[in-house]
Parts: sequence; C-alpha cells; structure tokens
Amino acid sequence: MSNRLAAAQSLYLRKHAENPIDWWSWGDDAIATARQDNKPIFLSIGYSSCHWCTVMEGEAFSDQAIADYMNAYFLPIKVDREERPDIDSIYMQALQMMTGQGGWPLNIFLTPDDLLPFYGGTYFPVDPRYGHPGFLDVLQHLRRIYDDEQGKVQAVKTEILGRLQQGTAIQSPELLDRELLTLGLQSSAGILSADGRGTRFPMIPYAEVALRGSRFQFADARYDAPQLSLIHI
Repeated sequence: MSNRLAAAQSLYLRKHAENPIDWWSWGDDAIATARQDNKPIFLSIGYSSCHWCTVMEGEAFSDQAIADYMNAYFLPIKVDREERPDIDSIYMQALQMMTGQGGWPLNIFLTPDDLLPFYGGTYFPVDPRYGHPGFLDVLQHLRRIYDDEQGKVQAVKTEILGRLQQGTAIQSPELLDRELLTLGLQSSAGILSADGRGTRFPMIPYAEVALRGSRFQFADARYDAPQLSLIHI
C-alpha cells in the first residue's frame, strides 16, 4: 500500500511511496501532528541521484520492524533537497556541527515544538556494522532519551542553536584577520583528514578551502575545535 508520498511531485519522494514507513512531506500538517502527538520528528533529506539515499531506501526504510517502530514513536518526514535547499542548508549546518561531517541522506532528529535538532547522521545500516549500531537500536535509544532525559536533549539543542545564530552574525571587518583565516583553513583540512571523526562524506567546499589554503605560508598553529555536548549512541 502506498503512503502519502505517492502523490508528490518530486521523483525522489515518490521513490519512497512504497516504503512501509508512514512518510509525510514537510509542511504545517506534519509539524502540527508531531506536536499534537508529542512525537520527535525524524527528518530525512536526500535527492534522486544520491547513492546512499537509494541504499537506505532499500534497506532500513523498507524494513518492516523499523517502520513499525518509526510509525509508532516518531513523525517521519521526507524532503527532496533539490526542492527545499533552504531546509537542507539549515540542517546540514547542524549535522556538521554535531559530527564534523555532512552528506546525504541527511537524517536528523528534531523536537516538534521548536524543530531544533538533537541528534543526526547520514547512512544508518539496518544491522550493526562499520562500527555503527543498527538503525532500530538508534531509534529505540533516542526515543528513550527523548522521554527520560530531556535535560540532555535541551543541552544539545541550546548549543546547536547558539552556534547557528553565531554563524549568521555579520563579522566586523577588523575581525577577519590572519588568525581567523588560519583557523578556518585548519578546520577544513581537519575534516578531510584520515583522523577526522564521523561518517566519511566530506563536502566539496571544505576541499576547496583546504586547496586554496595550500597557497599560503602560515606559521604552524594548532586548532582545537570546541566540542559539542553530543548524545552518544
């Protein structure tokens, strides 16, 4: 039986129309339902030519046990990033703050009242592998935290919101100095390094910045990025 996405204009969304997950499109009705039922939102963003989006659609999103749990305890929303780059941009920034990496599918968990993220990732396997837990285990763990550890959820949201707001602030010209440029170059290079943490989906802008930075001769300076108070699975 098809779900709501069968009537979507987006080819990417229609690819998920036969999933047993009760997908919603992004919109007021979906958000209002999540708030009414007090369900955390599982927001999944991708696009038609994304390889790992296709893999996850055929694996986790087609798994009946995962779908049953998702439908009972979360409000699942699917977004085509080519239709809504504005939504993708906001939550991609949040994911990069959480994990140091980005990529698609962009899977992120939001509290329904304010739509702020408290956990995120990219590809989640059905069964534990690659050092990652199975997706059903992730869902069960996050629902328990949402129900029983609201202080932890709030701490992550507050920190993410603060960083997003800081990132949108316009810097005065005198702050755009050599030291700030050095830190930006080191941060971008670190995301691409073999020692970087998180799922390996480095984005092109980081590579471009690191490449441009190779033309500069800066004195060696260490950059220790501030750590988020993350929820660990």
